[in-house]
Amino acid sequence: MRFTHPEHPGRCVRLAYCLNVHAAETLEDLHAGLRTITLPLRDRLVTPGESFGVGMYFSAALAEELQRSEAALGDLRQLLAREALDPFTYNAFPYGGFHAASVKHKVYHPPWGSDERLAYTLLVAELGCALAGAGRRLSISTHAGGWGAELAHGDRAERALEGLEDARDFLHALAARGGGQIALGIEAEPRSNANATADAAAIARRAGVSLCLDACHSAVEFEDPRAALDAALGAGPLAKFQYTNALALLAPGKNAAGWRALLALDEPRYLHQVTARSADGLRRFDDLGPLKEHDAAQFDELRCHFHVPVDREELGSGLVTTRAHAEALLDGLLEAPGRWGSDELHVEIETYTWDVLPGAARGPGSLVEGLEREYRHVIGRLEAKGWTRGG
Repeated sequence: MRFTHPEHPGRCVRLAYCLNVHAAETLEDLHAGLRTITLPLRDRLVTPGESFGVGMYFSAALAEELQRSEAALGDLRQLLAREALDPFTYNAFPYGGFHAASVKHKVYHPPWGSDERLAYTLLVAELGCALAGAGRRLSISTHAGGWGAELAHGDRAERALEGLEDARDFLHALAARGGGQIALGIEAEPRSNANATADAAAIARRAGVSLCLDACHSAVEFEDPRAALDAALGAGPLAKFQYTNALALLAPGKNAAGWRALLALDEPRYLHQVTARSADGLRRFDDLGPLKEHDAAQFDELRCHFHVPVDREELGSGLVTTRAHAEALLDGLLEAPGRWGSDELHVEIETYTWDVLPGAARGPGSLVEGLEREYRHVIGRLEAKGWTRGG
């Protein structure tokens, strides 16, 4: 979906959802997801012939499968064109097994600095160019290096930086051959080597790559929206903005139901980093589990890295979301297109936790219906700022 504004000629916003919500490990799985989720969702949201953005996700195994078969890649390209699906943005963060029984820290493997991470990222870029066609601007998101502060300094940090620089050089050459642009965006994520937006921005400046600003991750660290935007946009052209919602609990010592509901969300698949705010400052936890050893009355507010539907402000049982933070970031971007660093703002809805959320947090209906609600919320924000579809 493409949005333009009469006061900003030559600029556009492209909107997509990330296919990692139904992550595919095989070509058959990818086609099944497009057929059963993407196309029904498209039919609910756009008129015939209008393009519908998709945030493509290929596991390493699936990317290699497409690389081996020109016929399979050609079939996928024809399907996307025939159905007016616009593959303008790519997620190259999870290497594979994203919906396995337990992902946790493995989502960072392999780290930057390894041959596997570099090769996977470059292959995703090559596939993106083959699918999107020449002369397009593509964005690719990835992590900033790996898990933990030990990657922020020393030899491992230098190797990670060299890997990002190698990717930058390859992508510049690849884009030049096709006459387009490829923006590699690293994202901050709590407890990684880039814990906050400013950390990721510093790495991006050194490596000469871009930033992927994720609203959930920024909110978990209690970042001021304006400061987060300044840090992200100060690093160079923004690769993309992930419109995401974090989980929050206010005054947990006075909200026993909310405290119980938060702890009950501890599940084995994904990491759910928690940042607690009190009069003494911020206290950080690697996951929900360790929080159970503490007294809720110690904290004034808790924010949890648990991607929840972006249209929701409250989730029931005393739990709320950081929707206002995501809205403030998007509004700030829409009000200042001159700061994007390019003519396009790529916006991606990325609520990948849908099937581990309890029913009350998901809301009524199917995945397609939930995604539709998310889309309509984001579209409403765009239209409220004067951005209209088409053009």
